[in-house]
Formats: sequence, C-alpha cells, structure tokens
Amino acid sequence: MGKFMKPGKVVLVLAGRYSGRKAVIVKNIDDGTSDRPYSHALVAGIDRYPRKVTAAMGKKKIAKRSK
Repeated sequence: MGKFMKPGKVVLVLAGRYSGRKAVIVKNIDDGTSDRPYSHALVAGIDRYPRKVTAAMGKKKIAKRSK
C-alpha cells in the first residue's frame, strides 16, 4: 500500500472528542513506535470554526464572530 499520509494534507478526524473536525497533518510516523506499533500521524486542527458573516453586519459584530 502506498504512503498516503503526507505533512500538510487536510484530513477529517473520525474518532474521539474531535470527530468530524478538519485537521492538518503535521508529522506522520509510518513505521510506528513502541507504544503504537502501527502507522499514525500528529495532527493540528481548530477547536471551533468561525461563525457566518454577512455584509449587513457591523465591524464590531464581525470581529466578535471571527475570534
């Protein structure tokens, strides 16, 4: 099987607390480690997405929604 986990690739977390969230692969470990004897990856993602912004909103409201 080819190596499909590459750094910089956007992935979707499937299990756990952050399931359904988007993340980016920071580092992939193809050979595994002593505690995880399988290929896995270190990912970084956003905890909460920014809310929807429309043209009718003021600058203060846009700034609050874009935290």
